[in-house]
Amino acid sequence: MITVLEKPIPFNGGLSLKPNKSMSLEAGLSTVPIPELLYVPLLQHVGLMPVALVDVGDQVEKGQLIAEAKANISASVHAPSSGVVKAITDHVLPNPSASVSRCIVIQTDGNDHWCADRQSITDYQTANPVELQEHIRRAGIVGLGGAGFPSSVKLIPGLTLDIGLLIINAAECEPYISCDETVIRNYVEEFIIGVDILAHALQVDECVIAIEDNKREVIEIVDAALAQHRDKDIQLKQISSLYPAGGEKQLIKSITGIDVPADGLPVDIGVVTYNVNTALAAKRAVIDAEPLIKRIVTVTGKGIRQPCNVEALIGTPIKDIVAHCGGYQDDFAYMIIGGPMMGYRLLDDSAPLIKKTNCLLSVTTEESISDQEASPCIRCDECAQVCPAGLQPQQLHWHSKKYNAKRLTDFRLFDCIECGCCSFVCPSHIPLVEQYRLSKHKIWNDRRAAMEAEQLQHRYLKKRDRELSANKKTKKPTQADIPDVNALESDKAAKQQLIADAVERVKQKRLQNSKRNSD
Repeated sequence: MITVLEKPIPFNGGLSLKPNKSMSLEAGLSTVPIPELLYVPLLQHVGLMPVALVDVGDQVEKGQLIAEAKANISASVHAPSSGVVKAITDHVLPNPSASVSRCIVIQTDGNDHWCADRQSITDYQTANPVELQEHIRRAGIVGLGGAGFPSSVKLIPGLTLDIGLLIINAAECEPYISCDETVIRNYVEEFIIGVDILAHALQVDECVIAIEDNKREVIEIVDAALAQHRDKDIQLKQISSLYPAGGEKQLIKSITGIDVPADGLPVDIGVVTYNVNTALAAKRAVIDAEPLIKRIVTVTGKGIRQPCNVEALIGTPIKDIVAHCGGYQDDFAYMIIGGPMMGYRLLDDSAPLIKKTNCLLSVTTEESISDQEASPCIRCDECAQVCPAGLQPQQLHWHSKKYNAKRLTDFRLFDCIECGCCSFVCPSHIPLVEQYRLSKHKIWNDRRAAMEAEQLQHRYLKKRDRELSANKKTKKPTQADIPDVNALESDKAAKQQLIADAVERVKQKRLQNSKRNSD
């Protein structure tokens, strides 16, 4: 049984950062027009790529399933608007390396016509939790806080394990990002219903919405909405505004006082967390029969002319979103996907908006920080003081440089949430988070290669055993396989004669030696 603390406790470490959210919130929420071309990636989530169900030239309608998830950890993809499939090709994605991935390119027709086979569950409170889980899975919903983990997978433990607490993460602790706050300001009723849907699907005992204590207006909005829904057992908890208060493990520690085990998951202690935008997407999927085909994204920073939050279709080119926000300022330097702490540079703005993109942060040349050469670690211990996961970043630094996978694991590398606190305070300007991220990928690749090698060996041995078994059952003896009795007898006689001749030679030799001795 999970107990929610009366007063949330602070987590270890963290930083006090300027929010910088007002510039995007002041302009309110706007809608980006349907673009001429939508580049809808098949892989925009954690897990395996879904299988495309359409071909070039096919007519598609809004909400139509165009790629189906075939694995447990995967997510289906739907057409964000109606039109014709112009191509299925590789296209650049919004990631650190600007790598390409398979995309379904839809030439929109402007009609935005919905497909006919949509199904909703209006009376979700009496629905079977399995039905809700399957409905959310079919809608292609993933974590919209930036992780992109398929949301239906988090619902599965509620059917088999004792999940006692659902936490809705409304902390949104990273500077500049305000898309969650925008949801609450504009869609608070839908948001509360979405929270209740997730709680019912998990069959939890308690449900908490966690908001940073410095967001007074948002707290008042949620508090007023919950007062109108007293039938829904949802609590509001104010947590610390230190960064990264919205980190999953830090949030759980604040709310429950319990630490998620090292290398463990929240479900291991009976807790599940969801993002605000994810709750809204769940409501729209279940009640409105609307799969995840659009999302709210923060477009902000001094490098953009009209900072604001926008609602845009998945697959909309980022350059089209920027144009809707007035375009770049003259002193624009580069764009960051995500916030300044955990985000990464966008190398090509022809990349599309994907499900897990929550912020487009534009930076000016004045704000941009030139790449400073890193100095040797001076062992000041500043990184350890601010680490919210209680790690020893300097030790991880040494073992990352030498790539000692065992020692990295011993020092809990995979408990690092890549929040950037250590890099932020490092006086030597060492890119610590980049080192940790690279080491994680190396370890994952090594494990994957070892697993694949083991699977290949297993398949080879199985195949060999099947072939040997089949040969034993089907092989018939040939004339060459049947021994020749006469030949065997002849060989036996020849061997016996050879032995007799050898014995005779020994006798003759002994006789000769005996004669010499007598002479």
